[in-house]
Amino acid sequence: MAAYQHGFPVPEELAREAAEAGVVEAMTVYGIGLGNRGLLDEAEVWLQRARAAGDPMAAIALGTIRLNRGELDEAERYFRPVADTGNSGARRAMEEVRALRAAEARRVPRQPQQPGHPTPPPAPVPASSVSAPKSPAEWAGRILLRNLDDNHPHVHLAMAVLLAEEGRVDRAQAFLAAAVGSGDPEVLFWISQMHIDGDGLHAAMPHIERAADAGHPVAQHTMGALLAEAGETARAEHYYRLAVAAGHTDSYLNLGVLLRGRGDLDGAEAYYRKAIEAGDIGGMNNLGNLLRQRGDLARAERWWHRAAEEGSTDGMVSYGAVLAERGEWDAAEEWWLRAAEEGHPAAQLNLAEALLRKGRAEEAERWARSGASALASPPVPDAPVPDAPAADTPAGPDLAAVAGWLSGPAGRGDGDARAALDLLGLPDES
Repeated sequence: MAAYQHGFPVPEELAREAAEAGVVEAMTVYGIGLGNRGLLDEAEVWLQRARAAGDPMAAIALGTIRLNRGELDEAERYFRPVADTGNSGARRAMEEVRALRAAEARRVPRQPQQPGHPTPPPAPVPASSVSAPKSPAEWAGRILLRNLDDNHPHVHLAMAVLLAEEGRVDRAQAFLAAAVGSGDPEVLFWISQMHIDGDGLHAAMPHIERAADAGHPVAQHTMGALLAEAGETARAEHYYRLAVAAGHTDSYLNLGVLLRGRGDLDGAEAYYRKAIEAGDIGGMNNLGNLLRQRGDLARAERWWHRAAEEGSTDGMVSYGAVLAERGEWDAAEEWWLRAAEEGHPAAQLNLAEALLRKGRAEEAERWARSGASALASPPVPDAPVPDAPAADTPAGPDLAAVAGWLSGPAGRGDGDARAALDLLGLPDES
């Protein structure tokens, strides 16, 4: 779900419908949306349901609500169990709790946050936050106001942005070099995101790898996906296992797919089950596929049925196929129609076959054309595509904007400006 993983906006009605259908991620997204509108009592109902189902973001959202009320002990009660799993968002939230306690001792005021997307010092503000900064200068100002350590690499990065905006290129260069040279995982990850935005996912791979090697779990997950796509399964497994150890639950499913692909069915099953426990409904369909491979069709069917009921279009296709094999074509058609309407190409082709059996040739042809078009480049069965970094992706100043500020003097031959542009990794725009 893009709204859950990347903070993309989603109509509240769609989030509510999915939440009522039992999709855990949707419960969290809907609860956060309600909280952002000030409907905290109703938000907590949905967030508590999602938390009870094991969703870590829901726990972070509930903790953030307490944090905004100044209930630091209660906030910590929600953040700490998730932070102990290695979740980077919860760890940063715990940093904020500690910083706020120190700030209270110094009588330093704080700014409220939006539920579900904590903005703890010294981390950059999450992209999905409603109160996200509108400019590089605003981002930098927040970092400087909220950070108690003048030598922290995020403070250096913020200073580089502000100095570049003011035209003080030599100082900006020094601060930027200090931020990058620190090896701070969040700084390196943030810079990798700028390269992804500017150059594309694959071209940014060296920067992603640097952030991954520095210990950033989302970068580790992304490296695993890119390497798996390239067939470098040993290195992909290394990065997936690092991400898993850091608590990045999205890596469970991908690691399971990799292990199944090399014949380690026991290892794959273990990680599929971990993915399911973490609320990933895709794990249910993949577990069904694995059980089918082992010849356990009864249990495979149960997992496909559960995946379908949870809203997995892959599960709908798989369960529909079981029904069709038993001759229950009407029931199969219902599941395939639901998946086909959501754009699943295999469902569209299966639906076309079901309609053709009933003599509804015109409808069958329409669905067959849709499915054939979508399958022009078939995906690898049940292998997750490499995914861009997820909900804890930091947002900060636009490196392209910083490059724009430096391009003028660089174009006039200013060596310091040219050096700063080189550090930014962006071309001279003059």
